[in-house]
Formats: sequence, C-alpha cells, structure tokens
Amino acid sequence: MTKPRQPMYGRIFGGDDEKAELAKLVWHEVIDDLRAADALSAANVARADRYARARVEYEEIQPSAMAEGAVKVSEATGGEYFNYNWSAAEKLGDRLLKLEKAMFGEGQAAKQEGKPKPKQTAADEFLGGPHNGVRQ
Repeated sequence: MTKPRQPMYGRIFGGDDEKAELAKLVWHEVIDDLRAADALSAANVARADRYARARVEYEEIQPSAMAEGAVKVSEATGGEYFNYNWSAAEKLGDRLLKLEKAMFGEGQAAKQEGKPKPKQTAADEFLGGPHNGVRQ
C-alpha cells in the first residue's frame, strides 16, 4: 500500500488546535502500530481516522463523566436524572474497542495443557480408580 495520507484534523475540529494535535498524535500511533503488525490497508487507514476522532472526543468527555458519575441531582427539584456524558463516554469506549478489534484482531489467551489428573489416594485400590469417576 502507498503511504497513507493523514486527514486534515485542523479543519475537521474547526480550529481547535488541542483536539487537532491529539488527533494527529493518535493517528500516527495507530498507523505505526498497523505497519508493525503488517496490517496496513485502505480499510484500516479509514478505521484509524475514525479511531483518532473518537479518541479525541472520548478524552474530552471521559474525565467529566467520571467526576460527575452516572446519576446527577437536579439543583432545582432535587430529583435524580441520568448523566448523558456518562452514556456518551461508555458508547465511545465501546466504539474504540470495536475499532481496535477490527484493526488488530482480538488477542488469544495462551492454551493450557489441560486439566490436571487427580492424585491417587489409598482408597483408590478399593474404589477402582481415581475417585471412581465421581466428580469432586
């Protein structure tokens, strides 16, 4: 694949330089990781762009959502209501995870050798084997 072109994050984020710089940083990190994993493709470059944009929004929303909690209390009535920033942070986190899985695949756990054999006991001589087929 030819060298991927970085999107114009300065225009995308409407002149918000802090968001644009974070998006550029995230995009370059993801592209470098894709190169290292030999997974650089047109589809993954597009996913890297979506990932960078979502990550910028997540980094902005997540701290306030965690500080406020899932439920807010109305100052006027004292009633409780759902914090929409909390929901947005959760949804963005899920979207980031899906994009990571799509780009890099899902990690596999190391295979285990199998279930260890039960130890022999003195009663096995009379019962006919390790625990006589009885599940412990």
